[in-house]
Amino acid sequence: MEKKHFLKWSNLSFRRRLLVVMSFSGLIQLLILSVAGFAYLQHWEARDSGETALGVAKLLAATPMVINALESKEPALIENKIEALRSAIKAAFIVVGDKNGIRYSHPISNRIGKKMQGGDNIRALTQGISYVSYAKGSLGNSVRGKTPIYNASGNIIGVVSVGYLVTTIDEKVHHFLFFLIAMALLVVVANAVISSFTARRFQHAILGFEPEEFGRLYMELQVTLSTIKEGIISIDKNSNITAINQSACQILNLKTEKVLNKNLQSMLPESDLTDILLTNIEENDVDTILNGQAIIANRKLIIVEGEVVGAVSSFRLRDEITELTKQLSQIREYADLLRSQTHEHRNKLNTISGLIQLGKTAEVLRLIGQETEHYQHLIQFLREAIAEPIIAGVLLGKSERARELGLVLEMDEGSRLQKLPDHMRAEDLVTILGNFIDNAFDACFSVESLNKKAKKVSISISDYGPEIIIEVDDNGCGLPEKLKQIALIKKGVSSKTGKNRGVGLFLVNQIINQYKGQLIMESNDDQGARITAYLPKIFNKGLTDDK
Repeated sequence: MEKKHFLKWSNLSFRRRLLVVMSFSGLIQLLILSVAGFAYLQHWEARDSGETALGVAKLLAATPMVINALESKEPALIENKIEALRSAIKAAFIVVGDKNGIRYSHPISNRIGKKMQGGDNIRALTQGISYVSYAKGSLGNSVRGKTPIYNASGNIIGVVSVGYLVTTIDEKVHHFLFFLIAMALLVVVANAVISSFTARRFQHAILGFEPEEFGRLYMELQVTLSTIKEGIISIDKNSNITAINQSACQILNLKTEKVLNKNLQSMLPESDLTDILLTNIEENDVDTILNGQAIIANRKLIIVEGEVVGAVSSFRLRDEITELTKQLSQIREYADLLRSQTHEHRNKLNTISGLIQLGKTAEVLRLIGQETEHYQHLIQFLREAIAEPIIAGVLLGKSERARELGLVLEMDEGSRLQKLPDHMRAEDLVTILGNFIDNAFDACFSVESLNKKAKKVSISISDYGPEIIIEVDDNGCGLPEKLKQIALIKKGVSSKTGKNRGVGLFLVNQIINQYKGQLIMESNDDQGARITAYLPKIFNKGLTDDK
């Protein structure tokens, strides 16, 4: 049953729930205030009535008329005058009693001569104290002002008691209770208007979602962020970190609880994410270093209703992206190799098939012998000179690709590459060599090199000294005069037109810097260009790679 009630409550819109909560809370608060106010007014009115009664009692106790009546023991001397005074001040009673508590005056005449009730005369008759008391007399509960009566000798001869009934006091403050109840109804109406306005503004701020939906979306966001491999950091317009996922903490070696709601500059002083809050320019594929980690980041602005309220950055380790690019480059090399060999063999098979059909057996044997000799010579050379199979495979594939394109690919007879040092990966050399050769192929097919009779690319690989040297020459268009070496190795900068350019040399330069090597690009004396990579065989960990 409780679950059903809960579901009904949760099904109510936020506006209605806020109306109910504010109405009930306002009503309860006002009722508490009304009861407290009524009790205070009642107490204040009783106190005021008691002080008034005490003042009248002191005045009567000092009058000769009351003193003479007590001394002569004649109540008739004061009965009418006391009653007239009582009516004038609207008191419930004015009672004058002797030292034994016998009444000399009372609103009800047949009670004159009888003993006073309430039991609160002792202090006045024995101690001579004037005071206000609360007691129940013959007329009911009342607040009373009591004072002793002294004769000319200073002896206590009686007491004066002036009182107001509690019911009369309550009647005076009842009108205020009705006023408070009316105000309670007014508060309910006012709360309804305020809650409706507040709910509209609040839901507008959270894009019209109900609180449960907003909470569910927040939890979904947290789970989503925790499953994303990329690091994500978001900041508000004051540069305080509002969100960071687990991947970002792992990449930057941070703890979530220590960075949330902290200023970005205090946590990551080298970060320039806050700059886009000033420039309002979003950025993609930005190379930077955060907390000692080389990363590639994307930055986006958070805009709500046309106002920039923060920024978010997603990033990954540069090494991860570099590794993916290397693998893609290797796959492309293998694909080129297979495609070139398939194309070349298909042409040769078509030629052999035609010669057989024409009965040219001798020519078939000669062609097969030439192909066998060419491949045997190239394969034998690569097998003896290049110890790494993956590098030998790339060179073989590029040789087939050159033949397909009508280029001449020459290998320096003095080339040699034995077993690589432990710190060096064959895949990295494949990336460097493949990019060098592809750039040479592109240069040979440029407009400026069309007048060349033989488009040639030369490759030299050497490991004789303390360095592994990879050198590629071509007789193509040469290096562009308007672009220097430092510009060509930047990401996105290329001498060729088209999309997805300016990545190869950037990646190669990163690999060479990783091995503390050197990259040199220069134009040949006649025409063309030479690009050389020097990779030290001994890896010095004391050096930095901030080239």
